[in-house]
Amino acid sequence: MIRFGKAPSSTITLDDQRIVPNAHTRDVIYGVVLNELSRVIPNSDQTMLTPESILTEAGIDDARLEDAIVRLQGSYGMRFNKEWIRDIQTCDDLVTCIATRMFDTKDINAAEVLPRNTRQHEDSTSVRTYSFEECEVLRKRVADLQALGLDNPFLLAHESVTGKHASIRGKDVISFTSFDYLGLTSHPAVTSAAKSAIDQFGCGATASRMVGGNTTLLNALDKAIADFIGTERATVFPCGFGTNASVFGHLFNAQDLILYDELAHKSITEGAMTSQAASRSFRHNDFEQLDGLLRDIRHKYRRTVIAIEGVYSMDGDYPDLPEFIEVKQRHDALLYIDEAHSLGTMGDNGRGIAEFFGIDPKTVDIWMGTISKSLGSGGGYLAGSRELIDYLGLTTPAFVFSTACSPPNTAAALASLQTLQAEPWRVRQLHERSALFLSLAKEAGLDTGPSLNTPVIPIIVGSSQKALAVSQRLLAAGINARPILYPAVRESAARIRFFITCEHTDADIHQAVKAVTEAVATC
Repeated sequence: MIRFGKAPSSTITLDDQRIVPNAHTRDVIYGVVLNELSRVIPNSDQTMLTPESILTEAGIDDARLEDAIVRLQGSYGMRFNKEWIRDIQTCDDLVTCIATRMFDTKDINAAEVLPRNTRQHEDSTSVRTYSFEECEVLRKRVADLQALGLDNPFLLAHESVTGKHASIRGKDVISFTSFDYLGLTSHPAVTSAAKSAIDQFGCGATASRMVGGNTTLLNALDKAIADFIGTERATVFPCGFGTNASVFGHLFNAQDLILYDELAHKSITEGAMTSQAASRSFRHNDFEQLDGLLRDIRHKYRRTVIAIEGVYSMDGDYPDLPEFIEVKQRHDALLYIDEAHSLGTMGDNGRGIAEFFGIDPKTVDIWMGTISKSLGSGGGYLAGSRELIDYLGLTTPAFVFSTACSPPNTAAALASLQTLQAEPWRVRQLHERSALFLSLAKEAGLDTGPSLNTPVIPIIVGSSQKALAVSQRLLAAGINARPILYPAVRESAARIRFFITCEHTDADIHQAVKAVTEAVATC
């Protein structure tokens, strides 16, 4: 157990129980800080920390400090600004940061928050307005774009969508922005199933699955997904983002650790950050660093879960699944895989990354995915062992407290899954079209990043302004492909992102690569 030096004014006695601050004195904060630092410090049985201790000299590097800060954020209900963290060199710096930037109604009379002279001139009919500097920042950003002759590239309204074609501002374009990888959204069998479901069940589920929103369609879709993936059980959630954001906080607590890929989707990082569990990222697809992290800190936690994706939607790359499985087994960890972009796109039959690598799906603990991409509908799912999925399907907040997936969405997803198996050529054609785009782009000297074997292909152009200009030029040329800008990616990695579908023809792809090559060269 780590040994602590004396607190600034009194001694704090710690035990294995979590300290719950009931008053924000520096003494209490100091005790909480030391308790969390004890979890991350190496050689804790030989190290004594005092307020003046320099964290790096005690072996607390940036990654270990981040781990402690994540837990402190949960204790105090606050979020540390990156600028604050840069100034933290000692234990006392960390205590001061919390003490000076924390607000609690126990410590201040809420009636005194407003200056007295402000309240004196208010009457019962006045309405207070607040300004948000964030709004002004956004307004200025849009104005700056307009001054450069660049349009806001987002929220472009489609006037119609038919497969790979869309109508935008009265212009027919070839769209490379769709997640409809297998062209099932407009498939006659899929649209017919959705229409029939409306006739039988109505447009909406009207309630959560728990209390009245379940249908025979949803039960059938649960089974169909589990059978297709190769797991014992699956259950459909109304929203993919909500599934990730909810399940981590529900399944893991202060005794646990969440390790996630640094490029994991926002829904995963949001779920990790809002959980009471400790959490930290590891380098993208770096199973060796992950192995080292687990070797150092796994023993401190009850459960540890590793969260990765089947296909990463920014770069179009994927993890070495056999290596990650080996790491998780070696350290008795759970493996959680988000298959939003790999279901339907990887493997000979579109069964996902497990099929691609020839891995038994049951070696992965939790499969998460969406029915809003390859399956052409809307919603999410969890799949895995019967025991675990039954539990999550009865208790996860995003499932229990959300209206169920609508009948037409459910029927469409079920029909899409059936069509995918009846028409396997769609997966093969998707692979062929994706490979063609990638090879042509590389031949043209375009930077496609690490994309390989997936229908997600970035064209990296090097700055947000250039990405905007290229995207605008492409739209004028009849190609709809959206820019990805800082801070979603590094400024130097700003890009145009192309999503390939099985409905794109060879001619479409040649036209798109020619257009983007010319735009990159001239913008």
